[in-house]
Amino acid sequence: MGKSSLWRIPRDHFRTLRDATTNRPRVGDFVLQIGIPLISGMASYCAGLGFKDVTQAVVGISIVAGLLFSMAVFLFQLRINFPNDPRITQTDKTLIDECMKNVLWAIVWGLLLVVYLIICQATGSMGSGKTGSILTGIAVAAAVHFLLVIAMCLKRLHRAYERIAMHRP
Repeated sequence: MGKSSLWRIPRDHFRTLRDATTNRPRVGDFVLQIGIPLISGMASYCAGLGFKDVTQAVVGISIVAGLLFSMAVFLFQLRINFPNDPRITQTDKTLIDECMKNVLWAIVWGLLLVVYLIICQATGSMGSGKTGSILTGIAVAAAVHFLLVIAMCLKRLHRAYERIAMHRP
């Protein structure tokens, strides 16, 4: 796909799910990022839920994704301001880089979720029968993943603030 390919963004996001001390993948992070959303989606499907109107969800997710763009700009600016600052350690730079990767994934995932919800709403298939429950389960799983990625972004931003602004180890 060349210049329009976004495949590095999810790859980079999931590569951040590592233990900082051992540099090994953290199973707990993968369970949280993938398992919890899947369980939520399956629970929604098993409960027979079907969204009738997703307009407010589309608006809310769109706003949050837009705000994440500003966070990405902030992180980009923060990262380029500290290329050779001796007060900023490699750990700080890695933390900022990981936060940026998570933010970019949240933006992409949020936009994909919005497009998915718009298509489901337009076809009227989300609120009807078994197909509606399946589509709603997918939407619930995707929304839970979106929220968990945002939580990870906030956690990393908070940690960067502690390390850089407050000088905490």
